[in-house]
Amino acid sequence: MAKNIIQDIIVKNKRSIRQIPVSGARNFPRTETIKRERKDYNEDEEEQIPMRGEKRVNGDGNKIQKIIIWAIAIFSVIILLYAISSYFSTATVIITPKSESVTLDDAFIAKKEALDGALRYELMTLQKKNSKQLEATETINSKTKASGKIVVYNNFGSATQKLIKNTRLESSNGMIYKIPESITVPGKKTVGGKSIPGSVETLIFADEPGEKYNLKISELKGDFKVAGFKGDKKYDFFYGRAKTDIDGGSSGVIKKVPAKLVLQTRSDLRASLKEELLKEALASKPESSMLFDDGFFIDYVTLSDTDLGGDKVDINESATFYGIIFDKAKLVSYLAKQKISDYDGAPVDLILDKDIKVGISSNSKSKPCEGDAFSISFKGKADFIWIYDKAALQKKSAGQNKNDLNKILSLDFGIKEAKGVIRPIWKRTLPSDPKKIKIESSLSGK
Repeated sequence: MAKNIIQDIIVKNKRSIRQIPVSGARNFPRTETIKRERKDYNEDEEEQIPMRGEKRVNGDGNKIQKIIIWAIAIFSVIILLYAISSYFSTATVIITPKSESVTLDDAFIAKKEALDGALRYELMTLQKKNSKQLEATETINSKTKASGKIVVYNNFGSATQKLIKNTRLESSNGMIYKIPESITVPGKKTVGGKSIPGSVETLIFADEPGEKYNLKISELKGDFKVAGFKGDKKYDFFYGRAKTDIDGGSSGVIKKVPAKLVLQTRSDLRASLKEELLKEALASKPESSMLFDDGFFIDYVTLSDTDLGGDKVDINESATFYGIIFDKAKLVSYLAKQKISDYDGAPVDLILDKDIKVGISSNSKSKPCEGDAFSISFKGKADFIWIYDKAALQKKSAGQNKNDLNKILSLDFGIKEAKGVIRPIWKRTLPSDPKKIKIESSLSGK
């Protein structure tokens, strides 16, 4: 029988390197489940056999540990949120100021040089010129006398001097002009130790028609003299000075702008001047001052037309604005003293009803702007509102419990009621930093 060479080579039941067990090896996998050998065995109670070096962990202890960790985390988040919300906490204090409603039907006298306790006004003056170019389309045979305005001065004595109609005034270049109506020139007076000549404004017109009588202020040299006083010592003490150009004189065939068009143009220029002056007055007056809708007067002056050549003419108008302005705080305080029986002098504001009527009239019989006193009248309803200091309220509110605000703040500051709104809503005290507190009025627009 043939031999099996391979079989003969293999040594049976002899130790081999392939048969040497690895030290420490287990005969079951890592996740093998060992079941308890007891009659009440339940698969839910099976245990995991840990590998060597691992600790056996009890299931209930693990759950408790997780609960504690989550509790600590949630508590930490709550503390952090509270700290953040406290840092960014803000508050609004809503103030209802003291107020009193009154009905006005009164007139008061205001003076430029008023004594303490009286009503004082200031005069605001603005000037503006405007012009519009027109075309001369009418041809006429004209004989027109030049005219203009001058101011006649009396530096002779304290007595008044009457100059009758057609009194002749001679210019420095020898041209004769007359006054159309009689005038009375006031005497000179002493003010502050200084002698001030009396003066009056008047219109003058040329003795004859013609362009040679046209004079521009810039071309005049010297004063007008009263021709009738020549040879008298009054001659050197009565004189006239031009206030406007003297023009309009013509003789012969000329071209002119139709009179109806000139009249309409001048009316439009004056309306434009009024609008511009009022706008400028409101913009330039002190912020602490009041200028009422009817508290101004405008003096219009018709300036001479300017011949531009080529049948073009400039129509010129000038206006002077006189605004009667009052210091708002002093006016309101004065009215409060007149209308509130227990007024203690605290700062107040005055809110006039939209339908209230305010009128201002002058004691001057000539021009309103020349008076030294004005009557200001009010007719309608108004409210006096006590003024409070926002910065002082912020400081006094800082760190206070919002339930105590009304009691604390209503003691002074002209406040009727106060309440606080805090963010976040669970906080009861206002921020300690006054800058984080906003002060608002419960009165709309105040």
